[in-house]
Amino acid sequence: MPPKASGAVAALIASTALLFSGCATKPPASAPATPANTAAQNETATSDADTAPAVASADAVEVEDDFDSEDGEDDLELAGASTANWPDPETDLWSQIRNGFELDGYGKRYRVRRWTQQFATHQRHLQASLDRARPFLWHIVRRIDERGLPTELALLPIVESGYDPSARSYMGASGLWQFMPGTADHMGLARDWWYDGRNDVIASTDAALSYLDDLHRRYGGDWLLALAAYNAGPGRVDAALARAQQSDPDATYWDLELPLETTEYVPKLLALRRIMFAPERFGFDWPLLDNTPRTRAVALPSQTEIAVAAGMLDMSEEDLRRLNPALQRWASAPGKGTRLLVPAGKADAFEKALASASPRTLVQRNTHSYTVRRGDVLGVIAAKYHMSVAALRQANGLRSDRIRIGQKLTIPRTSAPGQPTPVAEPAETYIVQNGDSLWEIAQRYNVNVAAMRGSNPGVSTSLRPGQKLTIPGSATPPEPSTHIVRAGDSLWEIADANDVTIADLRRWNRLEPNTRLQPGQSIAIDGPAPLPDFYEVETGDSLWSIAARFSMQVTTLRSLNDMSSGSTIRPGQRLRLQPVSSS
Repeated sequence: MPPKASGAVAALIASTALLFSGCATKPPASAPATPANTAAQNETATSDADTAPAVASADAVEVEDDFDSEDGEDDLELAGASTANWPDPETDLWSQIRNGFELDGYGKRYRVRRWTQQFATHQRHLQASLDRARPFLWHIVRRIDERGLPTELALLPIVESGYDPSARSYMGASGLWQFMPGTADHMGLARDWWYDGRNDVIASTDAALSYLDDLHRRYGGDWLLALAAYNAGPGRVDAALARAQQSDPDATYWDLELPLETTEYVPKLLALRRIMFAPERFGFDWPLLDNTPRTRAVALPSQTEIAVAAGMLDMSEEDLRRLNPALQRWASAPGKGTRLLVPAGKADAFEKALASASPRTLVQRNTHSYTVRRGDVLGVIAAKYHMSVAALRQANGLRSDRIRIGQKLTIPRTSAPGQPTPVAEPAETYIVQNGDSLWEIAQRYNVNVAAMRGSNPGVSTSLRPGQKLTIPGSATPPEPSTHIVRAGDSLWEIADANDVTIADLRRWNRLEPNTRLQPGQSIAIDGPAPLPDFYEVETGDSLWSIAARFSMQVTTLRSLNDMSSGSTIRPGQRLRLQPVSSS
């Protein structure tokens, strides 16, 4: 039985941290052909809703006791909420979205009402999402309209990322639509050293809408199931649906037993729909947005430096990067094919300037070409230019560390235009002590393991006391080395290629012995991967097994979560793994 209204409000305020939780799960093994995109159990980098002030009163939403009505229709439509107050859709983009609503409102459902209350009571973060949407929303609505899809989907990035195209979850999901690497590959989103299509607003929107459309057909036109599958993966939804239909052949989304965050995912979207349908009822001053494009995609004729493009546009490099977070480096990728999202009012002049510019003027910092000599190894070359071996591999399309004499390598510059590449600091010599490991020594001197191996050819992971090691100089802190899993990769192959042990890889990446690698998964090969903020308890977990998985003490885990020695855990429960930041 659902809680009464009086208790619900207090509980909602206490759970504000879930407002804009982003998503990131691995593709389920049960459905490899359509991998899961995201899952809301993981918070995005943009989530700070736990600090949101209550700018509307707690009774801004009319909350009823009888939430869980079997009638799925929205009470707002039933009450004949007036559309007369909506601005003209021809001039207001948000009104165009309202006019394209197709989903049932489910305004009598408890979870929808609860999230309506939450959003209405804590408006600051919703308002911030709407502000971030302004440069991109026209393009998204246009693509939704071209496909004939419900315009409610234009609200989904609010739930996924707070409309931040650079948002990233600790599990590796990225962009407005929070694509995991494996799902991005499955949907054809390009990713390389220069560019990440998950952060390209237009490309990722096309991929997300295609994926949602596929899921919609998979579930026979049921948008609620499609949305749940987008969040948790179709394999998980299929299993939950099969279980529910064993007792009720007519089971719907509302009858499914899904992970907690997935259970809240669809109601969040429906709550946003509900507020947008009648914002005045919920004390929300929904903004106006001209129904014209604020940005335009311009094709670059060749590799173009971001700073140069910003100068041609008379805008800051920071602002241009904010519109184009897919560009990972100081310039677009070499060659043609990259599009740059620029302010619509400056697009025509920018196109003319590009047409009259020579390729040399578009790139002011020259990439360096290095010719491999006898005795060279990739680690030595990477250390010389203060970059990770992984980055050097990516820049040159290398699948391994094998190089040949006479081979030309592209060395991407990381210094500012007109400045020389930093010169390496003098190397030091270190005498190995009893108990030392290569990783510990590398950490001590702020270099990565790949650079250490490059400066010490033939060194193995097993060091001996008294052994002399050369410590490469490092003008800047090195990037951590990672390996992106490809189809067919095994831990043994990754360990062998990078001269580390399988045990190290398991320990650094917190992998269980039976864990299967997924294409697109990032594997740390240079030390421990970052510890996530939270972990969602799964069936069969214990405090001991979770603590062991993340190399921490059970007492520490209890302390972080204010648990007594006799406390129990349940599937779906979120456990904090990191202390709350004081900043």
